[in-house]
Amino acid sequence: MAEETSRLQAGITAVLQELEDLPQDDPRYEALFGQLIEAGSALLAYEASVPAKLEAPHRKTSKNVLTWAAWAHGVQAVLLALAPLTGWISWWWLLLAIPQAVASVLVGTVEPAPGEHGVLRPAAAALGIVTVLVPLLAFGVISGWFWIAAVLCWLVGFALVGGSTQEVKAA
Repeated sequence: MAEETSRLQAGITAVLQELEDLPQDDPRYEALFGQLIEAGSALLAYEASVPAKLEAPHRKTSKNVLTWAAWAHGVQAVLLALAPLTGWISWWWLLLAIPQAVASVLVGTVEPAPGEHGVLRPAAAALGIVTVLVPLLAFGVISGWFWIAAVLCWLVGFALVGGSTQEVKAA
C-alpha cells in the first residue's frame, strides 16, 4: 500500500515540476493541469479505498466464524429432526428443527457490511450457544428455564446479523 501511495504521489510531483516552469499561456499547460487533477483524484480514490483493504482480512474472518456457526446450527437442526425417528424425542420438535435449518441457511449466506463485521462474531457466539442449548432442552438434560436464554440468544444473534449485512445490488 505504501508503494502505491508513493507511486501516485511521485506522479503528482512529476506533473507539478513540469507545471512549475511552464507559463500559463503555454498550450501544454492545460493538458498538464488536467493530468495533475487526474493524478490527484487517483490518489484520493486510492486513499479512500485503504480502510476497506485493511479491513478485508478481518471481514473474511468474521464471515468464516459466522458461516461455521451457521453450519453447526444447521447440522444440529437436522439431527434434531432425525431424533424423533429413533423415538428419543417427540415429533413436535420438528416444528423447531425446520425454522432452525432455514435460519442457519439464511445466516450462512450473510455478507458483512464494511465496518460492521465485528458484530458477526458475537452473533456467531449467540448462535453457538443456541446450538448447544436446544438439544439439551429437547432431551430434558437441562431445565426448561433455559428456553429464555435460547430465545434471547436467537434474538440477539439475528438482530446483530441483520444490522451488519450489506445490501446486494442487482447488476
